[in-house]
Amino acid sequence: MRTRNMSQSASATTASPLPQRAATNGDARVDARLLRAVDDVATALADLPADALVRVTNGAVTRELRLHEPIPAGHKFAVRALAAGLRIRKYGEFIGRTTCEVEAGAWVHVHNLQTSSRHSAQHEQAWYEHAETPAAIRTLGQPRCSVGESPVFDAATNRLYWVDVRDTPAIHMVALDTGQGHSWPLQEDIGSLVLAGGHRLLVALRSGFAFFDCASGALTPIFDPESTMPQTRLNDGKCDARGRLWCGSMNPESGLAEGSLYMVDGDLRCTRVLPDWLTPNGMTWSLDNATMFIADTRRGCIDAFDFDLARGTLGERRTFADLGAFPGGPDGATTDAEGYLWSAQFDGGCLIRYAPDGRMDRVLRLPVSRPASCAFGGPGYRQLFVTTATRGLSAAQLHAEPLAGRVLVLDVGVAGLPPVAFAQAKVEA
Repeated sequence: MRTRNMSQSASATTASPLPQRAATNGDARVDARLLRAVDDVATALADLPADALVRVTNGAVTRELRLHEPIPAGHKFAVRALAAGLRIRKYGEFIGRTTCEVEAGAWVHVHNLQTSSRHSAQHEQAWYEHAETPAAIRTLGQPRCSVGESPVFDAATNRLYWVDVRDTPAIHMVALDTGQGHSWPLQEDIGSLVLAGGHRLLVALRSGFAFFDCASGALTPIFDPESTMPQTRLNDGKCDARGRLWCGSMNPESGLAEGSLYMVDGDLRCTRVLPDWLTPNGMTWSLDNATMFIADTRRGCIDAFDFDLARGTLGERRTFADLGAFPGGPDGATTDAEGYLWSAQFDGGCLIRYAPDGRMDRVLRLPVSRPASCAFGGPGYRQLFVTTATRGLSAAQLHAEPLAGRVLVLDVGVAGLPPVAFAQAKVEA
């Protein structure tokens, strides 16, 4: 299996902290400031001429670029190329969405940035006035993940599986009846897993799809749909009712929509279904399998697609839920037995239950800021397992969130649905 380069892109190097310095264009002195390390834009402290070479630093992040146009004092410019529809950060906070692709070094203003607005009074009420706090929360297993994702309950073995995506990539398992667990550290990032029959899992790695044998710990590579794109990795994935795997890819270090949605059928044929994704997450389906839902976390929205289960194809696309005005972004998701969609709001500190029409039915506040995914399991599928993350949290935040990175177990008063395992076609002898 090919090992990809996992270093950051050249536009965001992790060198030793450097002092803020002036950039020069001939004899002219120009200044700019990157207010937070995660920001997509920097602020001009003086009028900046076109073609000036600007270098900005915040902590361990340094970005160096050439301006494409003059930037007035006090205005913003992109410190990396930005995709259309991306929610961009300044002061570490979302300030709006790009309305078109924006080049690195381009002026960011009202001509290419739309301020996030509150699109729904009902959503506002649900978020701010009717939010709940779960009556009881307990934790499951011992691992504290950097980015816990992709919880899957296997009723045949009474086990919960989940992954730690990056920094400490691993597959984790815990038996619900005994509390005994096991972890399999990995040599590369892992985005998700699904059951694949017996003691096998189908996993989505940085280097492609592979089968994982839980008995031996062996990985068997299948294929890499993006072998010519070492900057990307596979991310969230789930099987439809026919056992086909749907999985997205992403470049976590880029502001461009370099990801794609793939479908893997039982014959292990992989189809690239749809490009133009930043962070594809939260694949799930309506009870009648006529609608597929997919979130794009960094765009801050959940989309719905008409879905043809027999053919495994997507139809018309529409916005199901626009979270652009709220903290964080929609991440992993699942559907309950009543046909409502549960979505983890990463960096928003909550789970949101959506009615089939997209209305916010419930908002459950959690004691962690970065819930990443959720899945039902346990007896009668009445326990909701929530994976969480510690990545990017400060020491103070980690102290304030002792449950961050753990698997949370909630009783939300409704049952869920069994996960669908990957249905590999039988190979004739």
